[in-house]
Amino acid sequence: MAKPLRLPGVEEQRVLDELEIDLLVAPTQQARWNRLVKERHYLRRARLVGEQCRYAVSYQGQWVALLGWSAAAWHLGPRDEWLGWSEEQRRRRLHFLAQNSRFVILADRTRYPNLGTRSMKLCLDQLSADWQAQHGHPLVALESFVDGQLFRGTLYQASNWTLLGPTAGFGRVAEDFYVRHARPKQLWVRRLHPQARAWLGAPQLPAPRQAYEQALPARWDLPLGQLGSLRERFAAVSEFRKGQGKRHRIPTVLAIAAGAKMAGVIGGYSGIASYAHNLTRPQRRALHCWFNPKTNEYEVPSESCFLRVLQGVSALEVEAITLRWQDQVLGPNPDPLVAIDGKTL
Repeated sequence: MAKPLRLPGVEEQRVLDELEIDLLVAPTQQARWNRLVKERHYLRRARLVGEQCRYAVSYQGQWVALLGWSAAAWHLGPRDEWLGWSEEQRRRRLHFLAQNSRFVILADRTRYPNLGTRSMKLCLDQLSADWQAQHGHPLVALESFVDGQLFRGTLYQASNWTLLGPTAGFGRVAEDFYVRHARPKQLWVRRLHPQARAWLGAPQLPAPRQAYEQALPARWDLPLGQLGSLRERFAAVSEFRKGQGKRHRIPTVLAIAAGAKMAGVIGGYSGIASYAHNLTRPQRRALHCWFNPKTNEYEVPSESCFLRVLQGVSALEVEAITLRWQDQVLGPNPDPLVAIDGKTL
C-alpha cells in the first residue's frame, strides 16, 4: 500500500526553513566533503569527473547533506532521444548538462524525511549561476543515475525529475572511458529551464546562449584508404628509439600528427594529443593504433609520446614523405612553391 502523505512537523519545518547551502571552493572544505562522501555514500568513492561543483547543506553551521555535480555522460541513448538532438548538436551542447553524481544525507532521515527534497531545491536554485562562475557557461538541464536495486528514486520524483528508463549498464571510470558493470541504473533527467529540451534540439540556440556553444573538435575527413596509405608511407622513417617505450609505432604517431595539422589543429603536442582522442575506432584501426586486450579498445599515443617521436625523427625525411603522399592524393602542384625563412630566400 502507498504510504500516506506526511506533512513536516513544527520542529522539522523550522529546520527546513533555516537550511543554508554553500558551494565548496576551499581545498580544506573539498577534502572534508570527499572524506564524508567516502564514508557515507554507498559507492565509497568521492571522485568527480570533468567540470564539477561540490555543495554542503547546513543547519546552524552543521553539515546535514552533501551534493556533488560533474560533467554529463558522453552517450546516453534515452537522454539523447528525450532531447532529440543530433550527434553534432550533442557534441556542441553537452556541456549545458550536468550530472548529479553524489547525494548524501548526513542527518537522521527518519527524523527529517523532507530534508533531501529541500536540499535539492536549494541547490538547483543556484546551480546554473555557480556553474557559470566556476566553468564559464550556464546549465539548462540535469541528469542522474539511481541504483534501482537499492533505491526507488523518490527524492528525484518529488523534486520534479523525469524517469526515462534503465541505462545500458556501463560505468564511467574516466572522462571519456566506460566499462560494462552489468547493473543498469535508473536514468532521471530534469530541466532547469522550461525550454531546455526545445533549445538543445533546435537548429540554433537562443542568442544569449549561442556564445557558450562549443566549437567542434577537428576531425579527420579523409577516407580510411588514404589514411592507411599515409601510415604506410611513414613506415620508411627510421626508428630511433631503443629498448622500451615503443608501444606506439612511429608510422602511427606521424600519421596522426600529420592528420591533425591537415585538419587545422592549432597548438603543439597537447593539441595533437587532443585530436588523437577524437579519432573513431575504424580510424584508429586503419592507423594501426595499439590494441589493448584488457579493454578491447585501440589506444592512441599520449602527449609525451608525440613529443618524443616528433623531436626525435628527421624533419626533412618526414617532410619529403608527406609531400610525396600529398602529390599522390591531390596530384602534383602545378605552381612552384617557395619557402621563406625569416628574410632569406
